[in-house]
Amino acid sequence: VAADEAAKKPVPVAIFRKTAPLPANIEIVPVIFLENEIWKYPDTSLATKVARLLQQLCDSLPAASIREIQLDCDWTRSSRAAYFAFMQQIRQTPFFRQRRLSATIRMYQLKYAVKTGIPPADKGLLMCYNMGDLRRPGPHNSILDEDAMASYLGENRVAAYPLPLDVALPLFEWSVLFRNGVTYAGILRNVGDAELRDTTFFERNAAHLYTVRKDTLLKGYFLQKGSVIRRETVNHAALERAARMVAKQLQTNNPVVVFYHLDAATLQKYPLDELQKIYRFFN
Repeated sequence: VAADEAAKKPVPVAIFRKTAPLPANIEIVPVIFLENEIWKYPDTSLATKVARLLQQLCDSLPAASIREIQLDCDWTRSSRAAYFAFMQQIRQTPFFRQRRLSATIRMYQLKYAVKTGIPPADKGLLMCYNMGDLRRPGPHNSILDEDAMASYLGENRVAAYPLPLDVALPLFEWSVLFRNGVTYAGILRNVGDAELRDTTFFERNAAHLYTVRKDTLLKGYFLQKGSVIRRETVNHAALERAARMVAKQLQTNNPVVVFYHLDAATLQKYPLDELQKIYRFFN
């Protein structure tokens, strides 16, 4: 759900379309992503509209397979009242009433729980990624920064959080572009290691940093000479250390462990036995 600036109201975007049968006998957790900007346009009927649309989208799925629905919103101190009120309202709609409601919890929402509040959900999903400063130039990794993660977790913040928590860990990667090496210009989502190894266009000048040698058009992106691309990935060792850090505090019995995201290409880099090893830290 995004903000339509012209109409000044929340609108549905990127709606799920099922193009092939989903695997049988699995539990499905529909997720609704709510942009934080929508709360500046009050809509007392938003909860009803969202619930109605979700029910329509789930009509083709076995009702018994949907026992939980998740809300994903990067809410802040200023938007928490509107978001939490929305959650209370949507829980009263028929489609939600008999199902668990979970909410995503960012790392800063964990650390500053007093300021950002505790969402009125049955449980939370702690998102253990995107904890660094994406827009800051340099060789750091904004997806998984172990020092930043330790700061967010503190000594006992996961154990002390008043909701049962599941855990989401990062398997994704991306390339971040900086104009002239210093000005953040966005994420190059389909530019990876294979492209950056081309020494005709890129010079590796530090760990995970590549300088553009000459102006070029690559995968639809215009890259200017002198720009810098920071390649961000999560290796097995870092992922394991992060998982241990969270598991040490987690009090939830038999938590869900989400690997974001899973697809054929990702599974070539993270063998199943490696993921199973990490999953066992939480059980």
